[in-house]
Amino acid sequence: MDQNNNNVCDAGEPATTTDAQGNYSLPDTGNLAGQTLLVTVTSATKDLSRPAGYTFPASFTMAQIVTDAGQQHISPLSTLVTAQMQTGLSQAQATAAVTALLGGTDPNADYVATSDSATLAKAIAVVDKLTSFASGGVVDAATVRNALNAIVAKGDIASVTAADVQAQATKPVYAGANAADILAGKTYGFNSYSPYWADWNKQPARAFLQDVRSVVGGQLVTEQQEYVSGAWQAVVGNKYETVSGVYVMRPDASWSGFVPVSQYRAPLSVSVNGAKLKGVDGASGISYNYEYRVADLSGQPLTTAIPAASYAPDLQVNVTLQNQTFAQGTKAVVGLLSYDADQIVLPIWTVPCNDTQVTGAFTCGGAIPAVAEDGVTSIVTGDATTTYTSVQQAVGVGLVGRGGAFSMQLTADGQVQYFGWLSTNGGAPQKITYQGGTWSVYGRNSNVLVLEMNAAAIKALGTDPILAPVSDGAKLVVALRNGRLRLGWLYPATYAQKTYQFHGGLNQQLFSAVQAAVVP
Repeated sequence: MDQNNNNVCDAGEPATTTDAQGNYSLPDTGNLAGQTLLVTVTSATKDLSRPAGYTFPASFTMAQIVTDAGQQHISPLSTLVTAQMQTGLSQAQATAAVTALLGGTDPNADYVATSDSATLAKAIAVVDKLTSFASGGVVDAATVRNALNAIVAKGDIASVTAADVQAQATKPVYAGANAADILAGKTYGFNSYSPYWADWNKQPARAFLQDVRSVVGGQLVTEQQEYVSGAWQAVVGNKYETVSGVYVMRPDASWSGFVPVSQYRAPLSVSVNGAKLKGVDGASGISYNYEYRVADLSGQPLTTAIPAASYAPDLQVNVTLQNQTFAQGTKAVVGLLSYDADQIVLPIWTVPCNDTQVTGAFTCGGAIPAVAEDGVTSIVTGDATTTYTSVQQAVGVGLVGRGGAFSMQLTADGQVQYFGWLSTNGGAPQKITYQGGTWSVYGRNSNVLVLEMNAAAIKALGTDPILAPVSDGAKLVVALRNGRLRLGWLYPATYAQKTYQFHGGLNQQLFSAVQAAVVP
């Protein structure tokens, strides 16, 4: 049992030797889920899947992340999952990546017991590739990790070269960590440089925001703080919020009632389950996991620790920040929040004007389509004067982002189009139609359309907050709820919200650079 997450079987850690059939037993000390089991393979190890007399040409270590229940099968394929987790993926994401590599086979299954010869052949090929990179009869832990990640990156085993392995060695390593230990103290993560409108007719004030996380009374608490007059202080109220609430899809594919932002952002009730924190989302009823990694950010761009899905995503592509790197020895803890099923969230945006009354299906003096529902003014898309009966009626209708920040249209042949304006040789601007991706019907609810937007479209459509999660792996959706068309997000079960956090305070190098980049 790798208790210190260094990928080495150290003296003093729980250990045993397998029997002639590869069976083993270790004491269950409780709360082992998410921790790492290691198996050291040497020249004395017998491989029952190979011809008699076969000897491993080099020693190496295999791994398996302990699951909640059942026997733990440690193999070259489970080691692929562990290596992928060390690239910063959640356990679910890593498992999905390796499953795809194997053509749909579960990498944690016992392929020997089920006589799955095709999967066995792949496992043997993985071992043969690993041992080809041995030095002095040993494949060290770093080479194992880099070679396995090169295999997944290339989508092939045989073609991986030493150059591919070396390319992986330049990337940060996300070592496993016990979530409960990490959150025994507070962690600090950069959030954004966000605007606040006290009056929508005036220019907004802006402030730097950070998130301070801790576990208090069995709850994962995230406190938002603003930087004011040279000091961090708690944000009072919801002045930086861009939503007043949300609707979420429940496990039975029905819609929730109105979930106010105070509930949506409420602390998460958690229980310790090994290296993870687990709980159930109160709004959707979907179970979630919170995993942690520890990453050495030495030499990595400062933008690594800036959220992709923030109000100011331009910071992620700021050239000044991209060209600066973290100092040697900079360590961060990386939080990975994932859910056991897809999440669909329909945001109810804060209305961007002083007059939020709805008149004739519009608000802001007729500028924005909206309805008055659940006690709030709710921005919608499509034709706000129409009561829709099927989301398919969205096809051919102009769909606008929050406050008209962008415009797109779905075509009957499954395409997503968006629009721009182009002026040639000083002439009048002409409306141009671009292909932005494709759409399909969501399998669990036929009144939800999932949009697969291409990277060019996401970039061209700008920094509207509705698009921010899409740049981080979520998908844009068009949904029908209570007769109205709404834009929202699908967070697939393989999605993980990744946050970079620091102990003792926000990393000063990062914060100073962000200040210099955005403050005149």
